[in-house]
Amino acid sequence: MATTSAPKADKASRKEARNTIEEKLNLLLVDLKKELGESKFKNRVKKAAKLLSKGLGKAKKTVVTVNKKAAKKAKSSAKKAAINPDAEK
Repeated sequence: MATTSAPKADKASRKEARNTIEEKLNLLLVDLKKELGESKFKNRVKKAAKLLSKGLGKAKKTVVTVNKKAAKKAKSSAKKAAINPDAEK
């Protein structure tokens, strides 16, 4: 039974980041806390911290996009040139 510790470390680091974001928002938004009330403020800060920490710890994938229309046009023009070499001149 082999277990991987890397995913657990990622989850822990995201959770720690979320907690630090919550603490910082609590300190910065004291005036808003007075206006909204304790429970509403706590819920909103928790949601905001979750959204902000969602992308942390993930490696971005580089996706190579191919312009399909340009590729298709180039392919068809090459095909036409092969069939009718005098047509392009």
